[in-house]
Amino acid sequence: MSIQFREIQLPPNPTQRLPEKIKNAGNFAQKTQPKVPKVKTLLRGLAEIIADIEGDRADSITALEWTYCLWAKAKWDIKNPDRAREISQAIWLVAQNNVRLKQQLLWRLALYHSHQLENAENSNVSVLDRSLVECFADFASTAAGTDALPVQIIKILTRDNSDYELAKLSWQYLKTPGELLAKAQLPASIPVVDRAPPHLAGIFAKNQVSDLSGVEWLLRCLKEMSPAPQLAAVEELLVKISSDILKNQRPKLVEWVRDEYYPKLRLLSDAAKESLNRWIGALSYSYFQKTVDLVARMLRLSDAEIKQLEERRDFWANYSDRLQRVRLLLPQSSVSAIGYQLQFDVDILPEDGSEVTEVCIFQLEGYCAIELFRGSRAEIRLIKRSKESDRLLFVKKELSVKRIRKLGGEVHDRVFMWQSSCEKWLKQKKIVPNEGTTSFQGMSQYYGKYDARNGLRMPEPQEQKEREVLLKKWQKEMENL
Repeated sequence: MSIQFREIQLPPNPTQRLPEKIKNAGNFAQKTQPKVPKVKTLLRGLAEIIADIEGDRADSITALEWTYCLWAKAKWDIKNPDRAREISQAIWLVAQNNVRLKQQLLWRLALYHSHQLENAENSNVSVLDRSLVECFADFASTAAGTDALPVQIIKILTRDNSDYELAKLSWQYLKTPGELLAKAQLPASIPVVDRAPPHLAGIFAKNQVSDLSGVEWLLRCLKEMSPAPQLAAVEELLVKISSDILKNQRPKLVEWVRDEYYPKLRLLSDAAKESLNRWIGALSYSYFQKTVDLVARMLRLSDAEIKQLEERRDFWANYSDRLQRVRLLLPQSSVSAIGYQLQFDVDILPEDGSEVTEVCIFQLEGYCAIELFRGSRAEIRLIKRSKESDRLLFVKKELSVKRIRKLGGEVHDRVFMWQSSCEKWLKQKKIVPNEGTTSFQGMSQYYGKYDARNGLRMPEPQEQKEREVLLKKWQKEMENL
């Protein structure tokens, strides 16, 4: 049986079948193509570029041609030594009104001088040729406005003490060295930027900087430093700034150093450790002192209550170096009365039926001392430190007077002539006054005289009898709490 296949009929050639449609489509494609302007893609030779510079036709030189000109001019100078300086002067003259050219020149000049600082024996003609470097002085003599800073920095790069000079300029502009170079639109990665930070702490201390903008500037500088330079700067600050650390805005610096370096005390020298302890103690005591002063001034208190507050304030001034941390708890009534004048954090002390009082918790080396500001049964309470007691006293939010007293610990009174007894009580716990103390603040010359071995003078017999009567009454009241 034979199989019959149908003959396949191919379509005619499309180009022959639809010649008119294809032609129309081609015409449409040509009409719809975007009109791209013709651009000059060929880089001209240096001779043509220099001819435009000499012929006052600098506007016809493209940005790419300027880059090529700055790169190739060194070789051109060798062949044309008699014209090298003249053309360089003309280029700097053009740069006065050509921002992109000016930025290129200043950027390359900064790199040139940076290279010279690092390796003075070798030239750096690949960055900028010597005649352009030499002609910078003409441009610098007329520089003003935004050009003043980069010119000033470039001049600094030509000096032997460039790292110190840059650090000083950094302080004057309140910019970190890196921020300063960026502001001037100069390369911030040059080595002198890394060598400037070690001078910043000394400049801060020497000029007794204490305003907010100056302190914030130093903190930004410290935060930008790598660990080793930062540690060296902190050491210098701790050793050189021993007085007036709480002046104006310096507490911000104390807080940062405390948070960053108190956990890393082992890294500091003995002198720096001692200074840091004084810094932290001074800051902690200042919070307590300011709170006492505000309570005494802003609340309607009797003279006896104010005297009671001032005695507590002055007593702890003699132990300020021992204070590691402080927490203040105030009743809502006190916070409302003091209001916006509180410049630091305090917590609200809930009402629980106890006498109205403010509370201060001091963290010491081995104990936490809890001071109740006011009330007939006010006391100082010592609680031995542990992770749990630190958490309860410094982290726990809801902390009332009754809850504090339930924590137990050892208690000392605040009745008549309590200071000498309290000083001896604290000494038993190895809590001693600041180094070098010879008299206690807030006490008379007679009773306030202090000796590291014998402590404070005890009350005279008659006064001691009066104290003992009041002490027994206080003890009975405490038993009934």
